[in-house]
Amino acid sequence: MTSTHCKSDVTLFYRSTWSNKLGCVLYFITHSSLALLLHSDLSLLSVVVVMVVNGSPVPSAPGWTSGEELAVESFSGEPGAPPIWENVIKVIKLLVQEVINFRDQQFVEEFQKPVEEMSSFIQYQVPSIPTHLSKTPCSTSNYNKVACLQKISHGLQVYHVLLQHIKAEYPQSTLLPSVMHQTTVLIGLFKDKMKVAEVVEDLSASERERVLGEVSTGTEWERKTSVHAILRELRHFLVDTKKALRAWGRGAKAASNHDITMVGRGVLDQAWSKNLH
Repeated sequence: MTSTHCKSDVTLFYRSTWSNKLGCVLYFITHSSLALLLHSDLSLLSVVVVMVVNGSPVPSAPGWTSGEELAVESFSGEPGAPPIWENVIKVIKLLVQEVINFRDQQFVEEFQKPVEEMSSFIQYQVPSIPTHLSKTPCSTSNYNKVACLQKISHGLQVYHVLLQHIKAEYPQSTLLPSVMHQTTVLIGLFKDKMKVAEVVEDLSASERERVLGEVSTGTEWERKTSVHAILRELRHFLVDTKKALRAWGRGAKAASNHDITMVGRGVLDQAWSKNLH
C-alpha cells in the first residue's frame, strides 16, 4: 500500500492486510508534520502496540534498522497458560518427570520387565485413586473453575496420602522424597490461588486412614502393583491438571484479544481521521 493510498482511500485501507495497515501507520509516524506528530502519533503508536499484543507482524519502516521487527514474546513461560499459573505449571512439569522416573524404575526392578510392557498392567487399579479430571467439571467447555480447583486440590491431597504408602514400601528410595516434596509444594500453590471460602479442607485423620487401609494390606504382589498404579495415575492426574490450566489460558487470551482489537480499531479510526484532515 503506497503513501497515496494511505492518505486517500479509507476503504482500501480497511480492506488491506494488517501488514499494509501497519505500513500506513508507520508512514504517518515517520512523515507527519510536528502538529500531526503532537496530535496523532501517540494514538498511532498505540495502534502499533495493539498489533504487537495481538501477535501481528510489524514490518520494517524508515528510521528502523533494516530488517528489524518487533519481537513478540509470550507473556507466559508455558504456551497457553495464564501468567498467574506459571509457577504452578513449572512445578507440575518437574513433578511429572520425577514421577515418570520413579514409576519406570519401580516397574523394571520389581516386575523384571521393560517399560514397553507397562500397558499390560493397566488392569491393576487402586480404589481410592481420585477420579480422572477428564470425568470432572475441568473437562467441560463451560466448566466451573472453582469446582475444578477444588477437585484438583482434593485429588492432590489424596495422592499425598497414597505416597505415604509408597514410602512405607520403598523407605530407601532416593527418588521418592522429591516427589513427595513437590506434591506438598503443589498443594500449597493451589491453595494460594483460591479464596479462603473456596479452599478444600485437609483430609481428616479418618479419611487418611481409610485411603491407606485400601492399599497397605494384601500380598506382596498386590502391594507392588498398587504402587505402580498410584504412580501411573498420579502422572495422568498431573498431565490433566496442566491441560486444564492451559485451557483457562486460551479462554482468557481469546477474551483479552477481542477487547484489545476493539480498542485498537477505535484508536485507529481516530488516528486515521486526524491524519486525513
